[in-house]
Amino acid sequence: MATRDSSLRSATPLVVSAALAAAAGLAVVVLTGRLRRGCSSFGPQDRELLLSVLKELSRRFFFVCQDVAAIAKSVRTKIAANKVDITDEKLTEQLRDQCKVFEKLHHIQREVAEQFGLSTSAVEQLQQQAGEDDEVQSYAAGFKAMLDDALAGRNPVLPNGRIPKDLTEEKALSIQSEVQEAECQKVIETVSGGKCSLRELGEVLAVAHKFAWDTVLQDHSELLEGGGPEVYHSAVATYSRNDDFAKEKKQLEDSHQQRMIKMFQPDGNGQVRAPPRQSKTISKP
Repeated sequence: MATRDSSLRSATPLVVSAALAAAAGLAVVVLTGRLRRGCSSFGPQDRELLLSVLKELSRRFFFVCQDVAAIAKSVRTKIAANKVDITDEKLTEQLRDQCKVFEKLHHIQREVAEQFGLSTSAVEQLQQQAGEDDEVQSYAAGFKAMLDDALAGRNPVLPNGRIPKDLTEEKALSIQSEVQEAECQKVIETVSGGKCSLRELGEVLAVAHKFAWDTVLQDHSELLEGGGPEVYHSAVATYSRNDDFAKEKKQLEDSHQQRMIKMFQPDGNGQVRAPPRQSKTISKP
């Protein structure tokens, strides 16, 4: 493990250490601010530049963690159901490796640095100069929390994120219902009245799912106060810590799943028949 961590540190300047923590799973420290005291030449413009870089880096890594969380949740559910004998530490390590977390983070780091006209070493230097800056250090805790949650099968929360005042729990659930309705309508629009294979249906569902989320969240862009999908999903992850909200969310998901199953009945020959097109459709953007 020590050899692997050493190679990661040399390969990815923004990642200072990567090791399996004894109790909490994988703990990633993304910042280097604690390595030395702040440099006197680190001015306000340098700080704002660094915070902009870290904000974009965390935004992109949020989506990586979101994907990891979905995989981890599925894997952990199956392991629990089949009573597989594996330690949480070993499972976390396997999830980290299979999801290629470090590789994806390395790629994001390079892209974000280039986006701001910097090298990864220049960003590292800014981090070192920032020293004990509280906001800079908070991104370290935020990165660690995102990855810890994701590997545990929980949806991540965006570091230093703020939930828009009008994005209440009720509104978040309402948007989820809108997305589910849009997804159903898009699927019907695509395969209305015809037949398709299970594989083709899976592809249609994936496209419809993405289309529905993109369309509905775009319709609510003003509500998100200029933020992207990460603002909504981070808010939902925060609200999901509330058991009542999580229960309502799951009920919506279960109801939507049952509706989709009833819509497409297999014919026994590897095909499914789609219901006829309804009057209400979702237009293509």
